[in-house]
Amino acid sequence: MADKQIRFSWRGWTTFVITISFIVDTISGIILYIAPHGRIANWTGWTIWGLDKDAWAAIHTIFGYLLLIIAGVHLYYNWKMFMHFIWSKIRKALNLRWELITATLLCLFMFLGAIWNIPPFSTTMSVGESLKESWEESKAGTPIAQGEQLSLQDFATKIQVPVDQLLDSLRSEGYEVENAEQTLEEIAEQNNTSPDKLYEAMKSGDVQPTLPTTTQGSGLGRKTLEAISAELGLSIDEVLSRLKQKGISAQPGDKLKDVASEHEKSALEIQNIITGKEE
Repeated sequence: MADKQIRFSWRGWTTFVITISFIVDTISGIILYIAPHGRIANWTGWTIWGLDKDAWAAIHTIFGYLLLIIAGVHLYYNWKMFMHFIWSKIRKALNLRWELITATLLCLFMFLGAIWNIPPFSTTMSVGESLKESWEESKAGTPIAQGEQLSLQDFATKIQVPVDQLLDSLRSEGYEVENAEQTLEEIAEQNNTSPDKLYEAMKSGDVQPTLPTTTQGSGLGRKTLEAISAELGLSIDEVLSRLKQKGISAQPGDKLKDVASEHEKSALEIQNIITGKEE
């Protein structure tokens, strides 16, 4: 008796692809929900399961498209069956008017709640933002927005330190640097480390970097006064004293942006008060 021929089941294949895509998209979505902001992820070499944030974003996008494409193809080849199913459900739904109305109102409420940013939707987003910021509180933030993309020469100019001094600091810590035209990202990859580790090595000697005169894109506004004072090499008492002299009351755990907002000032103005640059 001849073996029964095994036919390839496209319906089964489609089901498996859609299921796997859904699972991958769900996992990657959760990871991106808790992942740090891009500048922190790039600066610290953040990874989960060996994949950085860009990789997870790519996975989430590609599998999202795969899910849509396969679902679309599945609907195309099963359109009559699908429409018959939909109309039969609609006829049944018309006998469940209150269920239909309440379900529609619930979805409408969630849609508008997300747009208007009201609780509990705003709370959900706030939790995600807090999780993202928690990575920043435990890592050294970049003093310059997208600093890892700058050449060592440009980075030195930005923090107002001679590039030869940075080269000496890095090489004395055992890092290989070909020349000052390499970006921090390239140097980090060459030495199997992250840009923030390089920055810490730069500061290991007598290097005293100067913060940029703007907080835009640096993430400084999200940092606490205590973290900022540590980065500047100032005591938190000195920072609080400078603020108090300007009539600004604050606590070590307050974020720079919150202090600025509460006293109707910009983050840059608060930064200048802290660094003693305000005239």
